[in-house]
Amino acid sequence: MIRRSFLILLGALLVLSLFAACGPDAQIEALSPDERAPARPAAAATAIPMVIDPPVCTASPVPVLSPTPTAAPTPIPVSDPVILLKGGESLTVNAAFTFEDPGFTARDYLGEDLTSRVVVTGTVTSYLVGEYALTYAVADDYGNSTRIERTVTVQPVPLPELVPPPEKTIYLTFDDGPGDHTALLLDILKKYDVKATFFVVGSRRRKDLIKRAFDEGHSIGVHTFTHDYDKMYTSLDAYFQDFLATQEVIRDQTGQYTTLFRFPGGSGNTASISRCRGLMTQLTKIMEDMGYRYFDWNCSAGDSNFHSGQSASHYSSVLCGKVKKDGSPTLILQHDLNRNSIQALDYFIPWALKKGYVFLPLDMTSPVVHSLVKN
Repeated sequence: MIRRSFLILLGALLVLSLFAACGPDAQIEALSPDERAPARPAAAATAIPMVIDPPVCTASPVPVLSPTPTAAPTPIPVSDPVILLKGGESLTVNAAFTFEDPGFTARDYLGEDLTSRVVVTGTVTSYLVGEYALTYAVADDYGNSTRIERTVTVQPVPLPELVPPPEKTIYLTFDDGPGDHTALLLDILKKYDVKATFFVVGSRRRKDLIKRAFDEGHSIGVHTFTHDYDKMYTSLDAYFQDFLATQEVIRDQTGQYTTLFRFPGGSGNTASISRCRGLMTQLTKIMEDMGYRYFDWNCSAGDSNFHSGQSASHYSSVLCGKVKKDGSPTLILQHDLNRNSIQALDYFIPWALKKGYVFLPLDMTSPVVHSLVKN
């Protein structure tokens, strides 16, 4: 029994191994020819070959990188810079101590400001009447450049017409103050209601008396700041500096500049000859071209020596003897640093008023008295 069962089991295992060794194809081979032939469609007479398109491989697109944007290049200017002259290319100015350019602007083709690059050549001698040329030049960053010229004409300042004064007019003028006796002088003039002219020295200590004289109706003129011939008569510029320094003192005390002045030593002085040849010939013209009037004198009290010891009556006699008797104007030179000369006015003024003389301060329309220029 046991042996029989073993043989049956062994046979089963053998059958199973045979089925495993034969795949589906072996199973097909085991079929009969009729069983192996596949069924064909009745209408198909011939076999139609089957065409299979090859697979199409679509590659992923490669991204194209855009170039980094760059700033557009600045266009190169195609025209020269432009300079605009304030006041125009032809300018007329009055003679003066200084010339101030009215100004200008400059720009390149793109509108960039080039004003600070403008180079100005040429000079204007502002106190000398004549015609001058100034050249303005500028270049941009691209090699373009411009030059333009301005013509400057310096003309004399028109002076007011002179007005003949009344007959027997006396002009009292006082140089070299204000000083310690100027207050006394102002008191005497006020007592007789007489107006005079003060040609002042800017460096004097009593500057407040300039204001008092002005406030009381007297005329104020420039004399000098230093009264030092070795400083003021060495050149035009030296004289101008001295003159302008006194002008500033006058403005500080009166609120305005003056157009009246007197040269130290007068326009006919010889002190300037050894210091600057021809100086007075230049100055007398230049100062008038700039609108100033200078006054010399035709009568002097002879009081420039402040310590001469001459009495008040002496100076009064001198004035009474020198005053013009023909009715023409008398322009008297005195110095308010000389006390006796000032006190002489207490005699002279009443005498002159009794004789029919009138006293006036100088102004721009007063008759001028000029000495002969010797330099």
